Amino acid sequence: MIFDSYFDDKYHEVKIVEDKHGYLITIDQDESFHIDVMDRLTGGYSLLHKGRSFEFDVESKDSHYTILSRGNLFNLEIINRKSAALRSKESEEKKITAKMPGKIIKVLAKVGDPVTKGQGLIIMEAMKMENELKAPISGKVKSIHVQEGKTVDSGADLLLIE
Repeated sequence: MIFDSYFDDKYHEVKIVEDKHGYLITIDQDESFHIDVMDRLTGGYSLLHKGRSFEFDVESKDSHYTILSRGNLFNLEIINRKSAALRSKESEEKKITAKMPGKIIKVLAKVGDPVTKGQGLIIMEAMKMENELKAPISGKVKSIHVQEGKTVDSGADLLLIE
């Protein structure tokens, strides 16, 4: 199976082949590795790669997946090739959306503030962890759609950068 994905806002072509030992994963026709994935009795999953075990939890909505492993939060979106072509031509504006439900702890920017790619904009608590949402592009904060202390649903618009 071959699919296109955005993993923490970076595009990748991913090929997955199931075999008797688990799965062979090839990323961008370049990097290949073998993994074995199992459901944990306590919930979530366990991944075995090169003799090392990694435990992780996954929350999904539509084609968006949020992965929590060892205190790190990763965002994955599975897309089709037509969507990828449209995304590469998207406008200069970039929406920051909630990848999972949570509570807004702190808004680090104001409308009109200049921001640089990678700059922290919002601190959000989700799955009992505080996560800093960062600017995917450089620009200026056009609008903020959340308030500190409020809860948001997965997919909610949080902030817009132009």
